[in-house]
Amino acid sequence: MSLWRRLRERLGGAKAPGGAPPVNDGAGDDDVAPPAGERGRSAGGARAAASTRAGAPTTRARPAPRGGDAGDDIARLRSAGTRAGPATDEVIAILRRARGTLREADAVAQLVAAMEERVLPDPVRVACADLLAARGDEQGALRVLEGAALREAVSGPRAARAQPVSSTAGLVLAADLYAAMGQLPRALGAIERVLVREIGAPGARERHQRWRAALGAERPAAPRLDDVTVVAPSAAKSPFRLLREVARGGAGVVYEAEDDVLGRRVGFKVYHGRGSDRAHLTREARLAAALAGPGIVRVFDVDPDEGWIALEWIARGSVRDVLRSGDAAALAPVARWARPLARALARIHERGYVHADVKPANVLLRHLGEPVLTDFGLARPLGAPSAGGSPGYVSPERLAGRPSDPRDDVYGYGRVLEDVLVRLDPLGAEDLSPWKELSLRCLGPDHERPQDGAALVRAAC
Repeated sequence: MSLWRRLRERLGGAKAPGGAPPVNDGAGDDDVAPPAGERGRSAGGARAAASTRAGAPTTRARPAPRGGDAGDDIARLRSAGTRAGPATDEVIAILRRARGTLREADAVAQLVAAMEERVLPDPVRVACADLLAARGDEQGALRVLEGAALREAVSGPRAARAQPVSSTAGLVLAADLYAAMGQLPRALGAIERVLVREIGAPGARERHQRWRAALGAERPAAPRLDDVTVVAPSAAKSPFRLLREVARGGAGVVYEAEDDVLGRRVGFKVYHGRGSDRAHLTREARLAAALAGPGIVRVFDVDPDEGWIALEWIARGSVRDVLRSGDAAALAPVARWARPLARALARIHERGYVHADVKPANVLLRHLGEPVLTDFGLARPLGAPSAGGSPGYVSPERLAGRPSDPRDDVYGYGRVLEDVLVRLDPLGAEDLSPWKELSLRCLGPDHERPQDGAALVRAAC
């Protein structure tokens, strides 16, 4: 049974879209709101939040205007997304006018029927999902946000375009709905994507803290301002001369340094805990050395007792550095670095490991066509318990406690793509549609993602 028919049965809507869908003019017997018990059956928090965001009225049963105009408006929703149909702003205005009236169910049914035939813009889908959530249909709202309506109704090339919404408003609403349905890992994953993109998004940090606490997740350690006084002395026992600090994180600090003997630059990473991080540092160095080859950072030297590791120096820096510099255009065309990055992940997975920390800061660029993965401190064999992760880049399944799985790296890859595409899109440098689809597929339901790096390579070609 299609989503349209399921919703029609729940809402008591019009006939299926094959005959002429009747538009209720407010005068007939069908103009009856669902029973209060049906409308109130909801997980409450998501519905209230959704209604507040959309400016829904606090009272119900405001009768629709009688006459043909309102009915004509509702009927036009069926053609949303076509050249002759209403524009995005008009669709949203019609939904707002229908909200809280006896026309509400009809409006939703017409719009969902349109979604089963074509892809509608994110703002329209968010508005429709918001209205479904306000009616207490969290599952229906999520299906609209996740693009399930078109995927179920259509097979072939059009179905591939039915992707989850990626706007901030859509992600926040999806997060609230996941939380309302008890799917906290997915809720946390969605809100972390929002925070990485827009740290000041209203309510996002509060949700993040609350859901992390509910999951029992450890709070990531904040870097100390005085860490440099802890790690700098170890440089005296190394063959390198520190030039400048280039990156700082919870585990350690990376410097640009110079090997005075060989006359070459290196990336000198010093762990905050020095000797206490011996096992972590040893694993990182050994794994990077074992995986040596295209797409993997080169290791030159390591001292586990003093807590440092010397890596190849890559002057261009990371994808994060490029984005922060405001030079996102340097990352176009996307295929030049995204495909080699997928091949690097395929090599890691073929060797039986998961990187477990794929994010823009860990993708270095020797040049645009040669991305290099660094920081193997969290890498684990396939199936081993995972540990830690960078907020915003951890898959919902891993947040829920799943052992190390290649699909976690695929999720991180999708997030890297998303961060880049959000900056490139306004520049109009190339057609980004295929990469947007791949990113959303990587971030979508676990069973729909490429299953490992090899499948990701095929999807990226």
